[in-house]
Amino acid sequence: MSRRLARPLAAILFAGILTCWAPGFWPVAVMEIGVFLLASVWIIWVLRARAPVYFSPMLLPLGGVVAWGALQLAGGSTVYPNETVKSLLYWATNAVVFVLALQACVDSPTRNRFLRGVLWFGCAVSVLAVLQYFTSDGKIFWLFASPYPRTLGPFLYKNQCAAFLELVFPLAVYQSLVDRRQSLLYAGMAAAMFAAVVTAVSRAGAVLVIAELAAILLLAWARGLLPSRNLGRTLVRMAGLCAVLTAVVGWQVTLEKFREPEPYRVRRELLLSSLAMIGARPWTGFGLGTWPAVYPAYARIDNGLTANRAHNDWAEWTVEGGLPLFAMLVTVALWSVPRAAESLWGAGIVAVFAHSLVDYPLREPALAALLFAMLGALAARAMAAPATFE
Repeated sequence: MSRRLARPLAAILFAGILTCWAPGFWPVAVMEIGVFLLASVWIIWVLRARAPVYFSPMLLPLGGVVAWGALQLAGGSTVYPNETVKSLLYWATNAVVFVLALQACVDSPTRNRFLRGVLWFGCAVSVLAVLQYFTSDGKIFWLFASPYPRTLGPFLYKNQCAAFLELVFPLAVYQSLVDRRQSLLYAGMAAAMFAAVVTAVSRAGAVLVIAELAAILLLAWARGLLPSRNLGRTLVRMAGLCAVLTAVVGWQVTLEKFREPEPYRVRRELLLSSLAMIGARPWTGFGLGTWPAVYPAYARIDNGLTANRAHNDWAEWTVEGGLPLFAMLVTVALWSVPRAAESLWGAGIVAVFAHSLVDYPLREPALAALLFAMLGALAARAMAAPATFE
């Protein structure tokens, strides 16, 4: 059953990523319906076959997030019930995706195939993003008009594209270390993803991808996966491939972004407003999904633009769910750190949680679902004998 579960789950996640550009709520609704239908089929199969069900400690905080949103609705503490319902479905989808990935990936061969599928999909999207950025005149897949002059594959927002690449980049780096026969192929895939991050002109993305590469190589060397005599050669080869492809797409614009005198001035003001909002309702929050509705009353600046997000997922989650929600999500993030270090390929999960401190990548439902699927695979790894993607 694990293989039959992993394939449709991957298909739903990939379809969600490829349609995240589309206007309206329908792409999110289709993905959520697909996830819940798949979960229903799995439950029926478990009941009929009396198959084993696997549990992880992370089901407690993830279930707690969903329960907290339901309590906000039931208790009337949310200031915008409709948005809280949508956000509740978002968190319920993430929790269900985690459960499905956990069940599917306990089997090591299935887990390896699932992660390779994510890797190849990520590489394809990275190549598509670069080609489309330079040749489509802002059209998604060269067909569909968008409100922006440049787009990156299915992503309208550069930092969400960067976060997607942060999530999948460690898969390529790790596989280049363990598959000696195709090491150059996987190193090339990693370099293509790095070039796509540079194309996205995301400062946080560039810093985090470089940090991922350094951390994976050092951890691999420390545990003997990468012999000392090969460490320098591997680093030079990987850096060389990244430099060549980065030179092709151009690095000057990203470098200029680092030279801005106050790159996070607006984000700082948004954060201060968010802290004031947290102070107003530290224990209950204003309701899941309500930050955009509450922000105008606490705004510190008016630059003529609509503030749709806090540009800090962690601050926004705390505004919406109070300190209890923050504690539950911090538990998930901290739990992932040592397990990501053990696996190496899970480093992208930690990177995206870190990226969420300065932006809002996880406000894209398809990207959040993919992260929680990989988190489920990481939890499954802790319950099964490791194989290629250990």
